[in-house]
Amino acid sequence: MNKFKSIKKQLKFCIQSMEASSSLFVVNPERDFTRRRKHLFGNTMMNVLLLEAGSLKDELFGLFGYTLDVPSVSSFVQARDKIRPDAFCTLFKRFNEKTHTPVLHKGFRLLAIDGSVLPVSNAMQDKETTVLKQNHTDVPFSAYHINTSYDLLEHTYDDVLIQG
Repeated sequence: MNKFKSIKKQLKFCIQSMEASSSLFVVNPERDFTRRRKHLFGNTMMNVLLLEAGSLKDELFGLFGYTLDVPSVSSFVQARDKIRPDAFCTLFKRFNEKTHTPVLHKGFRLLAIDGSVLPVSNAMQDKETTVLKQNHTDVPFSAYHINTSYDLLEHTYDDVLIQG
C-alpha cells in the first residue's frame, strides 16, 4: 500500500507542477481556468484520469462524494475541453520520469519499434486517413498508421504515434 500512496503522491505532484503553469496547457490561456470554480485545472486533469466505465453523471457523483453539490455533466465537459491534449502527454512524460527506472541490458534499453496500418470506417473519406490499396483494384480505404515502441525487458509499450 505504501508504494501505491507514493505513486499517487507523485502523480499529484506532477499535476500540481503543471497547474502552476497551466496557461501552457489550455486552449485559451487568457481565459481558461483563471477564475475560481468547481473545475480547476488540476482537479479536472485528475478527474479525467479517475473516470471509469460508468455514465459521466454517475462518475461525477462518485468523484464529488455523492453530494448534492455535484457539478453538471455539461460543466465538466466544458472544463475538460479547455485542456489541450498535449497536456496529458506532458503529464505522462513527467510522471514516468519521476516513477520509472528502466531495466537495462548492458547499459541499454531494448526496444522493438514497429508500424501497423489500422483500417477505420470508410465513412471518414478525408485526406488524412484515405489510403490507396496497392493491389489490382486500387480501391481507397480509410486507415490510421500506428507506430509503437515496445520495451522488450519490461514488457510495456514505451510510446505510440498515431498518424493519418
